Amino acid sequence: MNRLMRILFLAGLLLVLPVGCLQAAGYEEESQQEDFAYQVLSLVNREREKEGLDPVMLAPDLMEAAAVRAEELTERFSHTRPNGKSCFSVIARKKRTVGENIAAGQPTPEDVMDCWLNSPGHRANILNPDFRELGVGYLYREGEEYRHYWVQLFRG
Repeated sequence: MNRLMRILFLAGLLLVLPVGCLQAAGYEEESQQEDFAYQVLSLVNREREKEGLDPVMLAPDLMEAAAVRAEELTERFSHTRPNGKSCFSVIARKKRTVGENIAAGQPTPEDVMDCWLNSPGHRANILNPDFRELGVGYLYREGEEYRHYWVQLFRG
């Protein structure tokens, strides 16, 4: 399976990353990785439904952008891209509202969502009623410090 197939993306955006979203990584089989992005989407929409919010839908361009960002997190774990530009510069069609959530080290979609939902800034992105589209990026990189890299890109 090629690298692009292993990098799954859906959407999400956040500007503040708490230290609690960094943790030692565990190993996940490659077959599980393929479903992670879709599991994150499902978990996001479950939380939004609890709050009476409309679900977010996957956007192919945000999926691609989130995959790029997940790869970039292995070089620079930041909302600033390795080239020094804003994380939002990876999104071609920004519309009016965008957001990013990033995390590293969580081995499962449930773990990363737990991290994000327990962080006020990340939770605010997930539950932002203006967001309509999501892209989720996930990258597993053996030998990297955190191994598991996650990105949500949101767009309103």
